[in-house]
Amino acid sequence: MNILIIDNSLAFTGAFKCALSEAMLLSDKHKFTFVVHPNSRVKENLEANNIPYHTVKLQEIRKSPSILFYPFVLLLNTYKVSRIIKQENIDVVQMNDFYNLIGAFLKIFGYKGKLITYVRFVPSAMPAPFRKLWTYFAQQYSHRVIAVSDTVLKELPINKNTIRLYDPANLQELITTEKKASDTIQLLYLSNYIRGKGQDYALEAFIKAYQHNKQLRLKYTGGDMGLEKNREFKQTLIDKVKEHGLEKVVTFADFNSNVEAEIKAADVLLNFSNSESLSMTCLEAAYYGTSVIATKCGGPEEVIVDKETGLLVPVADIDAMMNAILTLANNAAIRKQYAEAGRTYVRNKLGKEHFIKEFEAILAS
Repeated sequence: MNILIIDNSLAFTGAFKCALSEAMLLSDKHKFTFVVHPNSRVKENLEANNIPYHTVKLQEIRKSPSILFYPFVLLLNTYKVSRIIKQENIDVVQMNDFYNLIGAFLKIFGYKGKLITYVRFVPSAMPAPFRKLWTYFAQQYSHRVIAVSDTVLKELPINKNTIRLYDPANLQELITTEKKASDTIQLLYLSNYIRGKGQDYALEAFIKAYQHNKQLRLKYTGGDMGLEKNREFKQTLIDKVKEHGLEKVVTFADFNSNVEAEIKAADVLLNFSNSESLSMTCLEAAYYGTSVIATKCGGPEEVIVDKETGLLVPVADIDAMMNAILTLANNAAIRKQYAEAGRTYVRNKLGKEHFIKEFEAILAS
């Protein structure tokens, strides 16, 4: 089939990464084409993988005066995408998240092919009026609405066309050398700088933990997605590090596409988000054999089994985060035990074979 994926991402996000993985995984059977924003940085990723794309100035509903123009932009973009559908002879349109209403409007204006709508955010993290609107349009007009975790599925109205399908652990392991022994314990925070992603909690917990263990090091890796509010958030972290004189033990790195190298260089990966639909970062860390500490914020609880494949702590509980960091930092045997168990767990639960079978069934139904 010819499948068109519409993705709003302006930078390399977990949502886009999952869509790209899907396209790569199924490209031997289907042809994938993307629609992205002209300013999106993901175009280079599509080009690198020889995946064709079109650009449309996709716009999201925002709490700003621009919301007044949203209906007109939506109609214009629906028209533009409909022309792409005819040009590419598209059989299936896939909305890479449910807040984009183009898919529903395509159906309203006569699109006869299948519409698949992903829900990659935890719905309760969004304003209720928008959430209800988006959910209604998704379930009303989609062939299937796909929740990426049970956490997401539980927050959607029960509907026969709404299912849960985990994104696959479609990862390659290219680094086989053992991590070099070190006198330090490297903590990694691998996430774009967005308020609510938990970098601020991690820094507070690290400051407390460092008082008990001077071997600790913390590295942030991620991008600001070109947004001023994200740059400001990152700067608050940098300022706090300077305030506590920790410049030599807390470092900041830009986005790195070599996720495997980042994860395998670390002893522990941290993810202290307020809300996660699944957490591809936790999945990748477990897959590559690095122990994880994450918050009980939804998705990580479906990837990490507490005290078996990692540690889970309450959201915003700085003391619990500190204690978890010290527990793993002070015991290499437990880190190794969790890492090995995590590798086995995610590879069994989130194997790509199950995804392929289920997704093919959706296309065939």
